[in-house]
Amino acid sequence: MTGVVGILLAVVAGWFVAERRRVVEAVVVPFLVVLGIQTWGIASGRAVSPPSTVTGFPGLIGYYLVQVLILAAALGIALQLSALRFRGSRGAGSRPALALGLNLLLSALVVSGFRLDRPLLDPGSVTHHTSSGSPPLLGVVGIVLSVLACAALGCVTLWRRRAARTTGAKAA
Repeated sequence: MTGVVGILLAVVAGWFVAERRRVVEAVVVPFLVVLGIQTWGIASGRAVSPPSTVTGFPGLIGYYLVQVLILAAALGIALQLSALRFRGSRGAGSRPALALGLNLLLSALVVSGFRLDRPLLDPGSVTHHTSSGSPPLLGVVGIVLSVLACAALGCVTLWRRRAARTTGAKAA
């Protein structure tokens, strides 16, 4: 669930917020809410992954490392989108409160779609846990898309910086 919601949170924050600190707030706060609900669902046995994924040491280390990776990719997407959208405008048109509110609403909608007793969006069955503790297919797709989107935006950002330096050097 966090892989999918991370992309959505990043796009909203990157589109509406110019200030870096506010971008981070608009992503991290709703992400942590969703992460808490997801972790509780797994620990209580209401998810595809077995409870030992988040309760058994050392298995929980992998779970939290993946969550850090997802959050880092979401922040990368949001910050790069914001930089591309608001470059040179000094934050004109930035609406951090709107972004945070939309992201909290979006998180609530996603969590309700992934209801832990009868999931609508999660293709896995909560009556049978995976033996390996691996995430469901939708989770893997969200993680891969997050990393790819972050890398693609990184390439665009580097290309624009390089083009700006080249243009600046020719003007001098």
